[in-house]
Amino acid sequence: MFYQYPRSFWGINIKLMKMYTFFMLLLLISACKTSNIIDTSQEIDTISKVQNNKADCPENGNCTVKLHENAEIVLKKDTTEKYYPVIEKGEHIVIEYTFLVKGPEGTVDGNYSETIHFEINNTTQNLNLEGKKLEQSKLIFGKHCFCKGEAGYYKVDQGNLIVKKTKQKIAIDLSFRLSEVSHKVIRIKETIKL
Repeated sequence: MFYQYPRSFWGINIKLMKMYTFFMLLLLISACKTSNIIDTSQEIDTISKVQNNKADCPENGNCTVKLHENAEIVLKKDTTEKYYPVIEKGEHIVIEYTFLVKGPEGTVDGNYSETIHFEINNTTQNLNLEGKKLEQSKLIFGKHCFCKGEAGYYKVDQGNLIVKKTKQKIAIDLSFRLSEVSHKVIRIKETIKL
């Protein structure tokens, strides 16, 4: 004959313990699952990604241009009251230019990059903005590096932006400067096929 443990072993109800173990495993599994929910209202169509001409890209860097169709730039503020751009669904074309220099292998904060974001209306064919009028395109410059006091985003109000758009391409000619922070990109001249 086998010894049969009583329903309450060491003062613990076996059935209750099995339910507790089951719920703890269920909780553990659900806590480890990553969220794969996509907010489709925020999806943006990237219509073109172009590698920049090395002649126009600052030395030792890699430059790319992205166009986001049916998008807009929303300038938000962080906890330090500094601006940063968020690309959301909208009725414009957002141009995102990135200059990147990879840091030495094995360094955590060795990368250096600059980003320029601006938007144009979908119906725009010719655009010429200068100085303070650059604000109409929400032109913003970002410096991303381990460079205390300079990293962050800056509104651009010194320069000239010329955009010519047809059904086949968008030609961009942007020259700018910032007095608040040093930067390597001073001109973007790019033609992007649509």
